[in-house]
Amino acid sequence: MKTLPLNRKQNGKATVMCQNNEISVHSNCVFCAHCAGIRINRRVTPNPYAQALRGSKGGVSMDQQLMEGMMLFNTAIDDVNATDIECSDDAEYGFATLSRRR
Repeated sequence: MKTLPLNRKQNGKATVMCQNNEISVHSNCVFCAHCAGIRINRRVTPNPYAQALRGSKGGVSMDQQLMEGMMLFNTAIDDVNATDIECSDDAEYGFATLSRRR
């Protein structure tokens, strides 16, 4: 498990370095199968979007659960105490979508 430090921009965008590219945390890491969580102070919060996807049983409420998971992820990233993304991509494969692993 590796740790990717968050880089905060003045416009509010948070980025990390992934495979030598600077990527947006809000639009990439939330949907990545390698995102294990967000480090806030000493605690690691698991990716809420991935948890919602794994815990959903389908149906109408699935969209609601995924939207809430994405909003929780973005709220955690915007926390001033959030410092890092925990990433399980030790082999440096890069982005892998969560939906294919389901």
